[in-house]
Amino acid sequence: MPSHKADASGSEYSLSVGQFAKLCRTSRDTLRFYYEQEILMPRVDPDNGYHYYSASQISSFFFITTMRQAGCSVKEVYNLIHNLSQTDIVDLLNTKIHDMQREMINLNKKINSLHLGSWMIEQYGNHRFGVPFLSTIPPISVTTTPVHRQDGSFHAADIAQDISSHMAKAYEDDSLMTFPSGATIAYEDFANGHYIYNNVITLSLMPADNRNSFPLPSRRAVLCGHSHHEQDIDKSYRKVLNYLKRNKLKACSDLYSVSLINLYDNETNHRYYKYLLICVE
Repeated sequence: MPSHKADASGSEYSLSVGQFAKLCRTSRDTLRFYYEQEILMPRVDPDNGYHYYSASQISSFFFITTMRQAGCSVKEVYNLIHNLSQTDIVDLLNTKIHDMQREMINLNKKINSLHLGSWMIEQYGNHRFGVPFLSTIPPISVTTTPVHRQDGSFHAADIAQDISSHMAKAYEDDSLMTFPSGATIAYEDFANGHYIYNNVITLSLMPADNRNSFPLPSRRAVLCGHSHHEQDIDKSYRKVLNYLKRNKLKACSDLYSVSLINLYDNETNHRYYKYLLICVE
């Protein structure tokens, strides 16, 4: 957007730097920087060297501000103002729109991830660790990556390569999440006490696309928090299974084991928590 030029008397340029800065809610330093970069040019009084701005330059200031907030460098803004054609300007604006839309998608992903993590911590935190309970869960979708070698896949270290593949897939696809993540145990294996992982998973509150992510089969689920300080995880698994049998609940999903955060106490002792979930009809 070309800078405004005054007539010979400079009467259009009647706003002092302080007045113009106040109208634009900016600082003198910012205006000085824009002047030095030749992207917002005031009239310079030849007699005293004072700078004066035109009211019509307020829109120019906010155009520059918007382009900077859209990720344009000062050099890009300079070229935009001084060198680009109308077609070039439209192309640049469309590029920035595309970039911001991708940013918005990624920001929405992060917000959804934190909402789900917050819900899980609060929901499970309202119950004692190691004590299963029945709950209605929000509409959660899941993304899975199969574990290639299930025999001996009892711990995260055993499926490290599968976790890496799962995360790489999520990074490559804007629609997929990386948190909260974990693994599943097939229900048949779970029921038979054979606790091997069959999938790496990520849960999400974003709607399933039924291509890379799918909805959990039920909004009813048995949940159980596990702290490795309190009991062996196999005991938590057995408690969940016994809760299903005792309450005559029919499972309709694998057992989901989700990790949110590992903590260290003041003595740097490692503590980890698992959040167990299995859908029921």
